[in-house]
Amino acid sequence: MDEFLKQYDMNVVNAIMATDVLMAIILSSLLNFILAKVYILTHDGYSYSKSYVHSIVLVGVIISLIMIIIGSNIARAFALVGAMSIVRFRNPVKDSRDLVFIFSAIAIGMACGTKFYLFAIIFLIIFCTLLIAFKYFRFGDLAHKSYVIKIVSNKDRRDILSSIFNNTTKQNTIISVESNNEDNTEILIYEFELKNKLSYSEVLMEIENKVSPKSINLLVGENHVNS
Repeated sequence: MDEFLKQYDMNVVNAIMATDVLMAIILSSLLNFILAKVYILTHDGYSYSKSYVHSIVLVGVIISLIMIIIGSNIARAFALVGAMSIVRFRNPVKDSRDLVFIFSAIAIGMACGTKFYLFAIIFLIIFCTLLIAFKYFRFGDLAHKSYVIKIVSNKDRRDILSSIFNNTTKQNTIISVESNNEDNTEILIYEFELKNKLSYSEVLMEIENKVSPKSINLLVGENHVNS
């Protein structure tokens, strides 16, 4: 009778453990999949990696299983630390933001593995809301409106050009001057930064009206500095 009860208890424990493992892995997979999707939607720059996106999901799943295995057993925890110390990760993280996503996946995996499912869901909602807000409001970006323009006009128009740039830009610099004595023209290359609330189209229109250049080539350099 005692052996039957022990066997019955073990079967119940195994069933509960299997349910916990399944629940933790499924929920961790779903939450980290959402996390990876938000990473794709909010990613900026040129360091995108498909394998990294997969890693976000897989790391969370692995951590959730590890937390279930460890439980409250200190011996297992020390054994895991010893096993993981053998692994060497030599792939450098190019962006500190990528490291944040890995830590987030680990946090979600730990929460799922320790049955704090609601905590994992609340964390993901708040974390993704912050990411989308940063992306939408461009939080932390430094607006940078720098342009390079190439103008071909008559030599006697340089003073007018200088006057236009002085009135419409915060700063401007002549990068290059090339004169052509045959037709009395010169090629001017300016670098300038616009004043606030001014667009480059307004500057181009003013140059067209007052200078009447033979040609204008504008290199639009407006961007947002985030590195």
